[in-house]
Amino acid sequence: MDQATKKTVKTFCYQCVAGPDLMEIEVENGTATRVEALYGIQDAHPGGGRVCVKAYGLIQKTYNPHRIKAPMKRTNPIKSKDQDPGFVEISWDEALEIISEKLKNIIATGLTDSSGYPRVAASFGGGGTPTQYMGTFPAFLSAIGNVDLGFGAGQGVKCYHSEHLYGELWHRAFIVAPDTPRVNYILSCGHNGDASTGVAGIWRHADARDRGMKRVQVEPHLSVTGAVSAEWIPIKPKTDAAFLYGVLNRIICERDWREVCDIPFLTEDTNAPYLIAPNGYYLRDPKTKKPMILDLADNKAKPFDADITDPAMEGSFKLSGLEIGADDQTWDHQTAEVKPAFQLLIEHIKPYTPEWAAKECDVPADQIRTVGDEFLGQACIGDTIEIDGETLPYRPVAVLLGKTVNNGWGGYNCCWARTLLLCLVGALEVPGGMMGTNVKLNRPGHNRFASAVKGPDGFMDYPFNETSKEKWNSDPHIRNAYRTLVPLAADSAWSAALGPAHLPWLFQKKPPENWPVPTKPDIWFCYRTNPAISSWDAPEVAKRVAEFPFIVAFAYTHDETNHFADILLPEATDLESLQLIQVGGTKYVEQFWTQQG
Repeated sequence: MDQATKKTVKTFCYQCVAGPDLMEIEVENGTATRVEALYGIQDAHPGGGRVCVKAYGLIQKTYNPHRIKAPMKRTNPIKSKDQDPGFVEISWDEALEIISEKLKNIIATGLTDSSGYPRVAASFGGGGTPTQYMGTFPAFLSAIGNVDLGFGAGQGVKCYHSEHLYGELWHRAFIVAPDTPRVNYILSCGHNGDASTGVAGIWRHADARDRGMKRVQVEPHLSVTGAVSAEWIPIKPKTDAAFLYGVLNRIICERDWREVCDIPFLTEDTNAPYLIAPNGYYLRDPKTKKPMILDLADNKAKPFDADITDPAMEGSFKLSGLEIGADDQTWDHQTAEVKPAFQLLIEHIKPYTPEWAAKECDVPADQIRTVGDEFLGQACIGDTIEIDGETLPYRPVAVLLGKTVNNGWGGYNCCWARTLLLCLVGALEVPGGMMGTNVKLNRPGHNRFASAVKGPDGFMDYPFNETSKEKWNSDPHIRNAYRTLVPLAADSAWSAALGPAHLPWLFQKKPPENWPVPTKPDIWFCYRTNPAISSWDAPEVAKRVAEFPFIVAFAYTHDETNHFADILLPEATDLESLQLIQVGGTKYVEQFWTQQG
């Protein structure tokens, strides 16, 4: 073949959050024929210029004979799973004319309906990756100005939902990753990283195993990750919380916690010594209203930021002080029984013995104890490491949770137990331990450290949605009502997706009492998502989709959701997109970029 008909095109694959993989596409006579790794940037790319197996499938994806290649419109007005939509091909002009007329009528009538909900809605899938391929579509929706992005597309089912919310609250971590090059022990509950963290993550973990890092994989079936781990512990599905509580009990209740835990971390970087008053709120100094800590050096309760020599961590004490509850309800205690938060933690964990956990999760009690002891033995409490001339704590242990562990029942409990395990040994946000990689709910979004602003009680301030009587938003502004129902969801561009994204589907059929009348959007855009099969109750969601009056679906092939669409617009695949992607920082799971641009 004449070489003049060949060329190579540089592009990227960001089909999942483990990307981007940068690559070259060989093109012959306008047809992509080969995907090649971009080894020329191996010094800059965290994966050494390598390309994930997903990226190698992009040519087959592009030339799939079942692709939708032209706009189509529905001819059968009856929307049902057992009805043929009767899609017929139309021109781009006709498709855009139909859509624009719908939008013009909505704008003329008003963007908000009688229930106060936006009349335009849109759903995106892919854990945030689709936005890298949308071109000007986000700007188009922004120009409309009032769009409901709260109809879920699988959030909470196929994402790290609990980790997103609580991770951002506790340590500015929308997602977490171990400090793999320095970690020595990883407890992994269902995290199939050797199949999901891309070339950079798999490479980093392989190097860590080669130098002696031990990974204990806890999961019901033997995954790829379990197969290459040092140990696989089978467990009953969805009982990871019981297993982790058993490990906590081993450390806090069975071992001498003062000997095995990182006391400076607990007393200085957590609320472990904060005094808790009878109603469950902090005991506060009446003058400053700051939470108090009992200093055993002189047996005086002092504001948390005072000079405290020996903070009480356990026991019960008779003290006076102020307690402030919800809506500023106050109790002025002259003499009340109070306890440090860590004492209450001990009491809370005490019933969850390894024997109790064994009955719940089918992991033998002695094996649970062994995991706890190994975790402590590898934590290197008291050790330091020098990085770039700075001496830092060194705690080479980490705990990973898979998606099915992070969401559904027990999701919060697992995230809490994981974070607590790390706090007990001081392995949170330090070399060798567990790191947050980015933020989505806090701002600024490009720098999670800049969002770590100290609040009045000694913790990082957080942009909670208001819950006070005076400021609570009782009227939902979109159908999943995240501002109304979820204080943790905050109010960023990502908050709609992190709200209760399943509720709009459920409320269409049966709303709560005193809830705004459920209305359907006049037009719903569906992009790179298939909620009719990816939601908690997929058959029910499919029924609700079928009731939408007008749906525009960007379609790669026919699927269970766009089966109900009124207009199908052919989707450009990754190789056909003209998108750019900004690289740099720690956004991409274990792709830690030092290059920016």
